[in-house]
This record gives sequence, structure tokens and C-alpha cells, in this order.
Amino acid sequence: MEKAEVADPDRVGAQPNALARTSFRVVMADTDAARVIYFGAPIRWAERLVTTWLADVGCPTSGGLRDGYGLPAVHCELDYAAALRLDDRVQASLWVDRYSQRSVTFRSDFTRQGDVTPAVVVRVTQVQAATDGDRLRAVTLQPRLVAALRNTTDQQSDQN
Repeated sequence: MEKAEVADPDRVGAQPNALARTSFRVVMADTDAARVIYFGAPIRWAERLVTTWLADVGCPTSGGLRDGYGLPAVHCELDYAAALRLDDRVQASLWVDRYSQRSVTFRSDFTRQGDVTPAVVVRVTQVQAATDGDRLRAVTLQPRLVAALRNTTDQQSDQN
């Protein structure tokens, strides 16, 4: 998957309030014997979107871990509306569904190029956690992340 780009409302099918977008081709490693995506592949795709966006806004996962913080996933939902197959071109979009003092839910939409509705939607809720030896404890979201999330939701409000 290529580096996620800042959302561009002029792109085909783009909606202006996405955090990031990228496109890619479904590869053999993402499919099963029938050449349809393996059910777990979209989770990896969603993680790439989120971790790339986090790095792009100055909150790289490696930096958080170095500083004693993580953003572990605590809940994940996947909705499959249509099959994606080997060699399909996919448009991927990242959104913020919601966030609170300690967590954020990201939504990743995966749409076959040329289609209007997503073939797969992944929602992942992640909680800001501090490491305490082998234990994790929930803490408030890091200020830089909150600023990036606020900037995003402010843009969404301005466009609605």
C-alpha cells in the first residue's frame, strides 16, 4: 500500500471530510483459494491507513511506544457488502467515527474502483494506554492526537 495522502475532495468519489485516502490493488497475499479477499485482510489495510495517518500528523506509533504509550485496539467490526477479488483496484478512505477523552474509533472504507458504496467497512476503536511494566492502563489521549482529531472534526463541521 502506498503512503496515504491527505484527503483531496476533487478525486473521483472522494468526500471532503476523510482523514486520508490511498488506492491499491488486491494482491494474492490478501486472497483465499477462490481469489476473494481473505476476511482478515481489511483489518491489515485499516491498520496501515491509521498508522500512516498517525505518523503524518506527528503521532507515529514508534514514538508513542518509545514514550511509554500505545493505542491498542479494543474493538473491531467489519461489514462486508461486496466481494473484492484478486487484482481489483481499491480506493481506501480513513474517517473518524467518534472520539472521547481516552479513545478514538476510526472507520476505513474500501471501495472497488468505479463503485460508489464501500465493499468493506472496518471500524476499530483504540484506547490510549500507558505502559506500566507488563500492564497497560487507559489514559487521556495525547495532546497532539487530540489536536489532529479536533482539526479533522472542525473541518467536518465546516463542510456540513
